[in-house]
Amino acid sequence: MTTGGFTAWSALGRAVGSLRLGDHVCCWYRDDEVRTRAVAAYVAAGLRHGDRTVYFTDTVPVADVLAGLRRFGVPATAWESGQVRVVTAAETYLAGGGFDPVATIEGWAGETARARADGYRGLRAIGDMAWAARPVPGVDRLPWYEAAVNRVFAEGHSGAMCLYDERTLGPEQRRALTAAHPANVEAAEHWAPALRMSRGPGRMTLAGEVDVANRDAVAALLEHVCAETDGPVTVDVTGLRFVDAVTARLLARAAAGRPGGVRVVGASPLLTRLIEAGTAG
Repeated sequence: MTTGGFTAWSALGRAVGSLRLGDHVCCWYRDDEVRTRAVAAYVAAGLRHGDRTVYFTDTVPVADVLAGLRRFGVPATAWESGQVRVVTAAETYLAGGGFDPVATIEGWAGETARARADGYRGLRAIGDMAWAARPVPGVDRLPWYEAAVNRVFAEGHSGAMCLYDERTLGPEQRRALTAAHPANVEAAEHWAPALRMSRGPGRMTLAGEVDVANRDAVAALLEHVCAETDGPVTVDVTGLRFVDAVTARLLARAAAGRPGGVRVVGASPLLTRLIEAGTAG
């Protein structure tokens, strides 16, 4: 099977294959074969688009990861050339015996710059987050990290798919981790990420839907854009199909709480009323 065939073998393959640079998604699974297929589809998409892909594996040995990729048609030349790299979490962001979320965020920026310097369009990352179920020092900050790292991916030069085994985490952990991502991958026909976010100096753009399922991701990116900018901040919501009242209040509080203000453009009449009500409250 060639890598171009991945878009046809399953709804999951099509969903994962449609992901772009800039997307940061959570992929929950209950079956190890689902994880393998998701990884293969994501790697194949990176090969098609000229991206470098780095897979940070945890519970699966590197040799088994490569065997799984070969089984789904990814050629060995992908990793022999360096376009695909498979490393362990233990030797990378857990190398110090614990998880440092700030250092990890800084590391993504460096990895992205190296990929682009090496001639790739950008960086795709796959994180096997099985270690989230273990008492790793710093694991309690994982939801904060997953929300905060959106600042890197929203620049549009990198993206990530985070693999979480729902058999190992409780309902509250699953809720917090899901809400920190703009979207959750679903094996459904014609699937697209619920939310896509992008940012630039003093500006962020939201397209899709915002609700309790991804609100933490929006809040973290808004906080970062406001913190890095002295002047006014523009939030472009032209592409939003839905936004809940809590997020509208979040925008209202941000506008009222900083000297430069927050300018929301492209708001629907309903969102405008919700923001005005939040400002008044």
